[in-house]
Amino acid sequence: MPHHPMPAPNNGLEAAAWIDVLLRYGLVHAALEGPDGQWLAQLRPDSTVWLLRDAGEVLTLAATLQQQLRTADGENR
Repeated sequence: MPHHPMPAPNNGLEAAAWIDVLLRYGLVHAALEGPDGQWLAQLRPDSTVWLLRDAGEVLTLAATLQQQLRTADGENR
């Protein structure tokens, strides 16, 4: 039986989904995807705009924000 490799996940779609979640929950103030797959993101209206160079950096931002939430929840208990 021939071996067919698993298709690679579309990290661009995953990044867009995470950005949507972060925006909905107010963890990111604004985000915009550029035509080259880079993202501009701003955490608060008065904060610096971040350049996220690829989907991996978007996923890293989402993971970092999740960790901060978990830490804050643990400190508040």
